Amino acid sequence: MISGLPSIRIPMVDFLSRLSWLFFNVGVPVFAPIALLPLLNFSRYYRHAARGITRRSIQDGQLFWVVISMCASACYEIGGALSEAPTRSRLALILAALLWHVLFIVAASILVCLGAADAAARPARHAGEQERDGWLMWFSLLITVVVAVSFSASHYSFT
Repeated sequence: MISGLPSIRIPMVDFLSRLSWLFFNVGVPVFAPIALLPLLNFSRYYRHAARGITRRSIQDGQLFWVVISMCASACYEIGGALSEAPTRSRLALILAALLWHVLFIVAASILVCLGAADAAARPARHAGEQERDGWLMWFSLLITVVVAVSFSASHYSFT
């Protein structure tokens, strides 16, 4: 911005800026790894392993890694907003958001360790065999959605 000139806000540019933040900070970490897995179907060598690979890749809570990284990014952004809090009530809200994301980092770290331990303890399965209990997969999907929403809300509220 050139000093002395008024700031011009163009609604479409502002919308695209917000949309690009959402795409790069939430969409890419969550969907890019999962979206690329079906490309293994194009390889003759990996075609047999590609059946059900998306489900197998997240069944043991691997999405908690995404939760951890989104929460770390949220903590960084929220930490930057701490010094700019205009009132004590706003500061309390910012600190609550920071604590919320830190708690999710701790919980997701524990759950991803448990999922990795469970995956290592059982023998490898073929794609056609029956899957085990999928509670960790569904819970990781739910937590990923919750953290994506809270990360977006904190970004758009505090920055």
